[in-house]
Amino acid sequence: MTLNYADRYVIGILLPQIKIDLALSDTQIGFITGAAFTVFYALLGVPIASLTDRRSRRRIIAAALALWSLMTCLCGLARSFVQLAVFRVLVGIGEAGCTPPSHSLISDYFSPKERAMAMAVLGLGSSVGVFLAFLIGGWITDAYGWRVTLVAFGAPGVLIALVVYFTLRDPPRGHSEGLEVEEKAPRMYPAFRSLWAKGTFRYMVLGGSLYGMVSTALLAWLPSFYTRSHGLEVAAVGTWLAFTKALPHAAGTLLGGLLASRLAKYGAKPPIYLCAGVQVLAAPFYALVLLVPDPTAALLWLIVPACVGVMQGPVLFATIQGVAEVRTRAVASALMILIINLISGVIGPQSVGVASDFLADSMGVDSLGVSLLIVSVVCSLGAAALFYLASRSVEQDLLHARSPERAD
Repeated sequence: MTLNYADRYVIGILLPQIKIDLALSDTQIGFITGAAFTVFYALLGVPIASLTDRRSRRRIIAAALALWSLMTCLCGLARSFVQLAVFRVLVGIGEAGCTPPSHSLISDYFSPKERAMAMAVLGLGSSVGVFLAFLIGGWITDAYGWRVTLVAFGAPGVLIALVVYFTLRDPPRGHSEGLEVEEKAPRMYPAFRSLWAKGTFRYMVLGGSLYGMVSTALLAWLPSFYTRSHGLEVAAVGTWLAFTKALPHAAGTLLGGLLASRLAKYGAKPPIYLCAGVQVLAAPFYALVLLVPDPTAALLWLIVPACVGVMQGPVLFATIQGVAEVRTRAVASALMILIINLISGVIGPQSVGVASDFLADSMGVDSLGVSLLIVSVVCSLGAAALFYLASRSVEQDLLHARSPERAD
């Protein structure tokens, strides 16, 4: 998971150099960081999840890791917008094989009461990956350029893929709950229909999608925002963001898992109330980050929303696994990824890029900050409302999942 997020988001710190070297517009950059990666990443997660529910999860993760690592290296060789877009598509195809089998494995390793904290620890890999992307990526880029950075980030994954293949355990489905589950995978459409019929699944996924729009837009565009609006150097921005974005993100992920585990003692609703509350809390701090004129203050204020906004993650993942039937957990994860990424990964970075180009004539360098402000505040409040709606049906949906009807 660490390599997944490092290879995915290191491009954010490279964008100022890539924009100049390949002569790209903000709209093209929005496509590279959004649709080029996300569409195939999300769509291919579905058939991979179907395969995951009947085949070795260990082998799928190892093969996916090797593929996206090689494609990350090839991104460093791109000489045009088209080449970079194609290689980013292939990175997305590889990374599609990471999360569904990982969530399925975690659900078989840990019981329902332990699952939110386990998902938080798994999610910590994303925070570590972003930390490495900003900190190490910024240093390498400053010293050797963006091409060397991409090769340096992609190459280790090939070796780690071998470690995964030979060491990762793949327990039987339903192991953590002591269930004997038929290995036959359900047919895809009935499984989707069953999941989408659950209000908790719908609202949690849509709430996660709006939070994802904020997250992906900021990860893609914050380095460019600080270099354009505050005149900071790439290496300095990378170092700052590693400590004001990535580390608080890690702390918030673990804290979210810990709080959710404790709140779960009082029922299924309180952890989801946590998801809604932290989105409301984060919204005004995004405004501070993007409006204060002092660059140091703009970087330091980022600590708060970076920490609290991500607390929804462990609850989202654990809840989706909880309301899904045991034999459709990988499919549930893939459907979640499909919806969240098509909304957040495509619309988030792309909308900011298009809006920034549209406002550039009237607002100059401030167009990017204004575009980020609109997306972050509106989507955070919208996510809070959707999470609240999910809390109204969670108890019934969890009960149904424990004695489900057949999905096929």
